[in-house]
Amino acid sequence: MNVVSDAIKRQLLIINKLERAVTPVSADDLMCFLANMVWGMGFSYPEERRSRIRLLQRDIKSIEATFQIKIARVGKSTYHIVEMSDDKWLVTYKRLFADFDLLTALHPDTNINRHIIPERSRNRGSEYLYDILRSIKERSVIEFDYVNYRNGGSERHHVLAPHYLKEDQGLWYVVGYENGKVILFGLDRIKNLVLTDEEFEFDDSLNIEENFKDSYGIWADPAMPTEDIELRYDALDGSFLKARPLHPSQKVLVDTPEEFRISLRLKITNDFVMALLSRARSLEVIRPLHLRERIRTTLASALARNS
Repeated sequence: MNVVSDAIKRQLLIINKLERAVTPVSADDLMCFLANMVWGMGFSYPEERRSRIRLLQRDIKSIEATFQIKIARVGKSTYHIVEMSDDKWLVTYKRLFADFDLLTALHPDTNINRHIIPERSRNRGSEYLYDILRSIKERSVIEFDYVNYRNGGSERHHVLAPHYLKEDQGLWYVVGYENGKVILFGLDRIKNLVLTDEEFEFDDSLNIEENFKDSYGIWADPAMPTEDIELRYDALDGSFLKARPLHPSQKVLVDTPEEFRISLRLKITNDFVMALLSRARSLEVIRPLHLRERIRTTLASALARNS
């Protein structure tokens, strides 16, 4: 039994139930809901009502501390979520709820999983999510070995004060401090993770959203300039880019049957260049010229290799 895993499952279910409810939900309804979800989620849940009530009260306190969602009690035993003023948090949680519903359906004890086809391979490193989330919550230092792909697969030992988990392109990353410097590690390259008893002081001044604001993908060099970019595609590629924009800064300049043109403002990282190449079929870089030349050179080299 994984106590941390069980607690997170219960707490997400409680949030999900309350977030969807039109009116406040009674403690009995919440406990009945959790009991009914045991078969689908595979977590442990006590049989006695008294134990369930104590567990529900602890989970509600943990929800406020972990997820920053305040649950208010109406009367003696009815609960509802107090709306938060920061809308971006609500959007984040609603996305999490949607993913969580799918996770529930995929559990092997349910019948729904027969009708869902997930990715064939599970991303390496996802098994560390619960442990790292726990270390962040408990403000405990972690140690691990890290594989450097750019250096021939060599390994190096790291000691990190983890602050955030970040998802990007289907992969998870942990962001924290090592020797006073903010650094990011991909969970797929972590080995031999150890949660230590050493505590650290959480740095509330670390603004992760600001650090990633002008980046496509994961961490970008702070010294790298943020540039204005203009791209042209045909209407077919434009349809996909309207459905899934390249970056939050994307603005549509032209949208006709003949042309789809957008502007963006971000750092031109390797991740961004690779994203452009993935839809190079109709891509034309209008500006900046150095990005246009980089795309041209890359495609010319690919053509020469495959001629």
